[in-house]
Formats: sequence, C-alpha cells, structure tokens
Amino acid sequence: MVPGEPGMTDGESEEEKQERYAEIKRLRSDPSTLYALLGMKLEELGEGFSRFTMLAEPRFYNAAGVIHGGALASIADAAIAAALATLIDAEHEMMATVEMKINYMAPVRGGNISCDAKIIQKGKSVAVGESWVHNGEGKLLAKAMATFLIKER
Repeated sequence: MVPGEPGMTDGESEEEKQERYAEIKRLRSDPSTLYALLGMKLEELGEGFSRFTMLAEPRFYNAAGVIHGGALASIADAAIAAALATLIDAEHEMMATVEMKINYMAPVRGGNISCDAKIIQKGKSVAVGESWVHNGEGKLLAKAMATFLIKER
C-alpha cells in the first residue's frame, strides 16, 4: 500500500483521522523522549507523510565542529516512523525500524533543519520510507531510506 491508496483508514471520518493524528503528535512531543532531548518537533502530518524540524545546536557537534551524523539520522528515522504511524492501526499493530541507510550530502554547522518523509511501500509486515533533511535555505543535507517491521500487538 502507498499513501493515497485504500488502506486501514477506509471509512474513517475526517474527525477520527484528526484524532488519530493528534495522538501521533502527542506521543512524539512527550518531554521525556529522545524527540524532546534533541528538540525535534513534528510540524506536519498527512497520510504517509511527516515533517519534523530541529535546531542544529552546538551541543550536537562532533569533534570536527559540525553536527554529528547521529542527530541527522535520528530526525530522519523519526520522520519516517511518524509517516508510517499514519498508515497503521496503532491499537492492533506496532512498528520498529529494522534497517536504515543514510547518505550525508553536506556538513551542518547550526541553524534550523527540517526533515520530510514519506512511505513509499507498505505491506502487511514490512514498510519502506524515505526522508530528506534540509537546512533553512533548502539545501539537501542528508537522504535516508528505512525499512520497518510491522507486527500485531
């Protein structure tokens, strides 16, 4: 299944969908999570799509004086997971990243970054998503692809 095609949300009212999306956002804004530790904010959510933002702060620098790749990988993974969360039935299914590949295109020395993600394939037990990390000027900083396992709860 890909976004826009019939899926688990068939027959769902707009109100029900917005309630489900609000819960996805709530879970990703808990102050005790990695999202909060890194300052990631889920700014936009749609069927099979998400957008996160984060301020690339000096506390995330590596020894070379640029933002550590792990911070970019974290926002990429979070964005793909949130996009997938819009396509599963959270009451009956759970998901977990089982593989992720990321290509770094440019160093990050600070400023605002955003990460857009979309699900490109969703089956019954496996989903694949992509994400793109950009700086405030729109320059591509990193691109990631991840595979998620989907299991019954």
